[in-house]
Amino acid sequence: MNIEKNNKIIIISSPSGAGKTTICKYLLKKNKNLTLSVSYTSRNIRNNEKNGRDYYFVSRSKFLNLKKNEFFIETAEVFKNYYGSPYKNIKYAFNKNKHILFDIDWQGARKLRKKYKKDQIIDFFILPPSIKELKKRLIKRGRDNKEEIKLRLSLAIKEMQHFKEYNYIIINENIQKTVSSLTKIIDYHEFIKDNNKLLSKKLKTLVQK
Repeated sequence: MNIEKNNKIIIISSPSGAGKTTICKYLLKKNKNLTLSVSYTSRNIRNNEKNGRDYYFVSRSKFLNLKKNEFFIETAEVFKNYYGSPYKNIKYAFNKNKHILFDIDWQGARKLRKKYKKDQIIDFFILPPSIKELKKRLIKRGRDNKEEIKLRLSLAIKEMQHFKEYNYIIINENIQKTVSSLTKIIDYHEFIKDNNKLLSKKLKTLVQK
């Protein structure tokens, strides 16, 4: 089957600890027609991170200067650190005839929807199986102390209230199955959107297998 592929903006959002960043890494490996929008941040680099691969790490003053000069499509402040997506990433991806993947929160997703046409965007909200499981994952990754985990859980509950703003909602119980579902939806999105209800039902069933 030949499916016409137009350049799309793929947005993946989730509360902290739901597996969004790991999902994005697997998705990029599986889909060669996809490139990541690497964000800028004012937070400190972690031991396992690489500048230019995970984020572009800049000082707070540098970030604010870039923001002032309208370098970013969207910015957000999370736990007193700034994050921002530069316009140039979309231009670069589309020039390479690729979809572009955004690993951003619901605030960033809202800003992208205001600046780009609805039919250019495919957006996903990733949910954890339960709050209990989310807490378990946050503890397991070992980045935060008890107070920070408590704060992240509180924020996660508020973030999850925005899932209805997204076209697709996926509960991440298994990384491989979640990535497989995402890939199918991206590949068949135009058919799901444009064709009749019967075809949409068949494709949604396919995604769940």
